[in-house]
Amino acid sequence: MLRVIRITVVLLGALLLIDGLVVTVTGNLNLGVILTTLAGAVVACYGIFFERVNRPGPLRWLRNAGFAGVIFVVGMAIFLGSYGSADTVTYDEDVVIVLGAGVHGDVPSRHLAERLEKAIEYHEKNPDALILVSGGKGTQERVTEAYAMSKYLTLRGVPEDKIVMEEAAASTFENFKFSLDLIDGDYAARFGGEYKAAFITNDFHIYRAEKIAEIVGFKNITHMHANIDFYTYPQNYIRETLAVLKLWILD
Repeated sequence: MLRVIRITVVLLGALLLIDGLVVTVTGNLNLGVILTTLAGAVVACYGIFFERVNRPGPLRWLRNAGFAGVIFVVGMAIFLGSYGSADTVTYDEDVVIVLGAGVHGDVPSRHLAERLEKAIEYHEKNPDALILVSGGKGTQERVTEAYAMSKYLTLRGVPEDKIVMEEAAASTFENFKFSLDLIDGDYAARFGGEYKAAFITNDFHIYRAEKIAEIVGFKNITHMHANIDFYTYPQNYIRETLAVLKLWILD
């Protein structure tokens, strides 16, 4: 029985390690990818040194702390996924903010493309709404995320006059802050001071994005989620759990 447990733990660690390495090669490197790779290495080592770690002593206490951390992350993942999958858009909003994500060259990453497909879906149901794409140029990107998003949308039939680009944001906070500045500034006359706003991002990100939008000053903002590939769950939910903790404690 112990042999089966050891092999299972080693395989689980190897899968996490491989997953982190694959995403490192195919996507943009971030904290979530690094932590997933490290977690895979730690879990694999736990399986290899299973008997030694489970002996009474400091290593056993470290193991227990690790178990508690895993349980917490899994619980947070369930909460964030459930919260994020419940859309609140009413399709009568005046402006829809699409939050930026990674870009490869000038092509949106899979996560960002999923957000843009949802923006197209929204546009088909409410063609009068402005689509505000928000995102600056990251260190591993050749163009701004907003430019790549605008290009993606126009190639799929969304009229250019329905798209607004915000090309400076480098964080979720800035996505909403700079978008609000645009809406209340350049587009204030269009809305006459009264408007309804929505945002689109991936399901794991909905909860934190909504809280940040409220902090920035959006009132009663609604949301629409995009899904993510199953193999990106570990890095996205590990990273998002840390980001939510930071929001709760520091912001």
